[in-house]
Amino acid sequence: MLMDDERSVHSLPSSGKNMRTCWVIDHPAHFQLFRQWFRDDDIFVVTERQELDAMLADGFVQSTLRVPRVQGSFLQKVSLGRRRQKAVRSFLKSNSVSRIISKGAPFELRAAKGLVAERWYLTDTEVNITAHKLAKPTHVLLPESWDGSLKATHTYPGILPQAYVPPNTDAWESAKGQVQKEIGLSEEDLVVFHRKLLGDGIHDGVEIVNYEQAIRKMEVHFVENKESAAATDGSAWDLPVQATLFDGVLTGSTTLAAEAVIQGVPTLLISKAKRGFLTYLSDQPHFFHWNDDDLFDGRFTKMANEWMNMMRKSRTTGRTAVVDETRATLNELFGQPVA
Repeated sequence: MLMDDERSVHSLPSSGKNMRTCWVIDHPAHFQLFRQWFRDDDIFVVTERQELDAMLADGFVQSTLRVPRVQGSFLQKVSLGRRRQKAVRSFLKSNSVSRIISKGAPFELRAAKGLVAERWYLTDTEVNITAHKLAKPTHVLLPESWDGSLKATHTYPGILPQAYVPPNTDAWESAKGQVQKEIGLSEEDLVVFHRKLLGDGIHDGVEIVNYEQAIRKMEVHFVENKESAAATDGSAWDLPVQATLFDGVLTGSTTLAAEAVIQGVPTLLISKAKRGFLTYLSDQPHFFHWNDDDLFDGRFTKMANEWMNMMRKSRTTGRTAVVDETRATLNELFGQPVA
């Protein structure tokens, strides 16, 4: 939460122009989101995980600190968090910046207190209450659909993928039937992009629904995408757009689901996750969200059939991207994109 003296001094953001910034990258989607504002003299704090290793190797020249991923038991998380905070504070003392921007990662902001004037905390994950309490921000950026107790100093109208995923359905229109052809299926077969959530993140373990048996008899062909594969085949940067080449997406990941839905992809999210941005997306006819452990009753079968029917319908009617002013709002807050 903000201190009273900090709120009065820092409630209005700078334009972002010519500001040296420390970007905290804790998840592949954070790299996707922040990349457009990177300057050569900025610095990075990047979590150690496979996809981020591959993305970081993509020609970046910025000074970078790698930090351990906060996971495991409560005591392990505390220990890892303290290690991150200590390492980041030393890194910031050696690299003077005017601003630090973090999405959902609190330890870097705690480390920056007293060293960095603007400390931005972005989040769209209401259940990450511990992180909200640990962060020591001067600015809090939340979606207008936020459904938690954390108070915003600034808001944006939609969801973050709308700031980095191009609202373009042409790729799928030109590629219809291509995936089927490559894997030897009939053009009539439904091919679905599937990514299973591992649940080893800081907050998502309790949100997982074990759906493997329930989807085995679905009349679709699943193409699996794993973090380890994305790290080695060069697809880490292309994941959001790659998902559009398929008839649909099935996943336990709220991030991938949001990235697919905004591009008009018929998407089935199987997760207990509750997010304001999922409520925001719930009006989209091509978004289906199952949030119950019981997948062996008529209700789930009905939803799965509706999802498959939507995939078939989309083949003839096309797709409609979800567009709003999220990108423009962030440009006002962070400055015009560099790339």
